[in-house]
Amino acid sequence: MAVISAFLPIPPLCSRRRSCQIFRERRHAAARASKKSCIVGALVIDGPCANPQTLEDSIDQAREAIQRAVDDGKKTQQLELLLPVNQREFNFLDTEPRDYPCGVGEEFQACSKMVTAIFCGMQEGQAVDSRRIGEVENEMDPVGLIYPSSKTIAAVVFPIAETLNQIRSLVKSDPTRPLLLVNPQWKASGQVVSDFGFGPWKRKAEEFLENFERVYSLIEQRIGEASNVTSSSTGGVVRLLKCYSYDWHVYLMSWDGNSELLGKFPNQPTYKELESLVSQARKAMPWKAPPRMLGGSEPAPPPLPKSLSAPLTADEIDAMEAAAVRRALIALGQPSSGRISTLRERLKEAQLQRPSA
Repeated sequence: MAVISAFLPIPPLCSRRRSCQIFRERRHAAARASKKSCIVGALVIDGPCANPQTLEDSIDQAREAIQRAVDDGKKTQQLELLLPVNQREFNFLDTEPRDYPCGVGEEFQACSKMVTAIFCGMQEGQAVDSRRIGEVENEMDPVGLIYPSSKTIAAVVFPIAETLNQIRSLVKSDPTRPLLLVNPQWKASGQVVSDFGFGPWKRKAEEFLENFERVYSLIEQRIGEASNVTSSSTGGVVRLLKCYSYDWHVYLMSWDGNSELLGKFPNQPTYKELESLVSQARKAMPWKAPPRMLGGSEPAPPPLPKSLSAPLTADEIDAMEAAAVRRALIALGQPSSGRISTLRERLKEAQLQRPSA
């Protein structure tokens, strides 16, 4: 299948050089201030495997895992990003669905923005480009190729079985260039016929994909009677975190955004292992009832992103996309509804009330 170029309609999260520069400046400043500490409740967890509290944390964590793997000579990598969609759009720690889930198009756009932000932090002074591959007009199965202008690294976002030959060609064209598969959409098991077919076709596909090492995964999984907002629940929502080259970490999420580290595993834990962990945790950890239950759960305000560790400038606010502006307003305790122009002005006014760094 031929590769057809078509730039993705991605809002300017970091797609332009100026936005990338702003992103890097704030990331470096935040890193110096936070020293890579992650606060979970009253407990401070240091290191690369802390449960990410914000979308920015997850992006930074994935970038660092990719770089560690590249430094160790891992050129073909696989990532599973937890996307800021549905209840997580404005509060990355929110685990309780409140509406119908978004479609694959919105998920694809959210994943593309995250990968763009990851590359912006890795490639100093370079723009990040993108194009569609596979069946470009097929909006049911969108697949994108994202890369910095230097083309020293590339990522295939939402790859499907039909694009496997194109992925092989990308690897063959430059074996020294790191290639990432981000949030693959294929299913190799759990159904009558794999997305890769059967027999020799399936075996050939699986042998090729075994070369792609899982370097970063953040997965949310519901276990048993999965509610984090009712004291009668026997299950819960866990987040599984894998950062190269560390073990899998399992965190039990709470309604207020706090989490507890339940255990570590050398391989991705099975559902039965997670069920056992959550059951033991529910017996050992007393419930803290939410302050109000009428009309469903009401999440606690999200943590302040690292980029808000110091007041934003007007240029930085103008470069932010709508969702990022709303996330910042919510984190600052400000109203987040209205036209985007109004929201930007509201955020600028909120900066005047904050102390300088």
